[in-house]
Amino acid sequence: MKKPLVSVIMPVYNAGKFLKPAIDSILGQTFQDFELIVVDDASSDNSLSVLKQYKKRYPFKFKIIEMNRNLNCGGDRCANEGLKIAKGTYIARMDADDVAHKNRLEKQVEYLRNNKEVFLVGSNAYVIDRNGRKIGEKNEPSTHEEIYNSYFSFHPLIHPTCMMRRSFKSKKFKYNLKYNANNDYLTFFTLLCNGAVFHNLPEKLLYYRIHGKNDTFIHMKQKFLNTMRIRIKMIVKYGYRPGIKAVFLSLVQTTLFLFLPEKVLFTMYLTSRGIIKKPSLRLTYKSRISLNPSQLLVKKATA
Repeated sequence: MKKPLVSVIMPVYNAGKFLKPAIDSILGQTFQDFELIVVDDASSDNSLSVLKQYKKRYPFKFKIIEMNRNLNCGGDRCANEGLKIAKGTYIARMDADDVAHKNRLEKQVEYLRNNKEVFLVGSNAYVIDRNGRKIGEKNEPSTHEEIYNSYFSFHPLIHPTCMMRRSFKSKKFKYNLKYNANNDYLTFFTLLCNGAVFHNLPEKLLYYRIHGKNDTFIHMKQKFLNTMRIRIKMIVKYGYRPGIKAVFLSLVQTTLFLFLPEKVLFTMYLTSRGIIKKPSLRLTYKSRISLNPSQLLVKKATA
């Protein structure tokens, strides 16, 4: 069999409730020259049985890597396991609780083919709740210069929208694993400082699901401390020079994360990034943990 052009890598951990829509959205892409590599991180729910059903239906396109024990490092350590067997010229990341637009792979492959200098391309996204209803948007800067200048203030890439080339400067891509989380930020920031060119397509090619157990919203203070360590490293080791505005925003973020409780930080994150309009937001920390979608988020936009 010829090698696929794209390897889609999807880490999975106890994602049974959302797994089928995520997988179906990849298998139903308009661009079909891909392999789907799913890495199950020792799930304790029905995720693995769901994956095996798909493997029977798609024996050549669908691959499963079963971890014997939970790696406890977000999805990036699992993604590295998938990268070991990936055969694609391009690598696409996907999360097990999100839904890809049917044209996602087609549009990103076309862009990378036509822009040889670009290493990684992402996109914007709709935000959906656990029931699949649109509740907001995630919009990121588009050009490389905008992305570069934004990296010291926030992560201007939506990770499960990213497609990248298999190699950069003749070295195969893999995640730099230093923390239990934030390794994608560390990896992409390092690539950026070493000359990799990034771009975000303006189209919304992903439905990003917020359901209360997203890694982004768990242990937010610890993740922010990791972020600050990474920012300092980029300055000291790679000579990254943030703008005055970025430094100011970083100082404001530090103050807020030091003194505000996580329940407030969660709300501020959603509103400050424009994901949810403040007048439409009604949530409490307790409701976030209980995963009640009617309390967690109030619908901003209709499907």
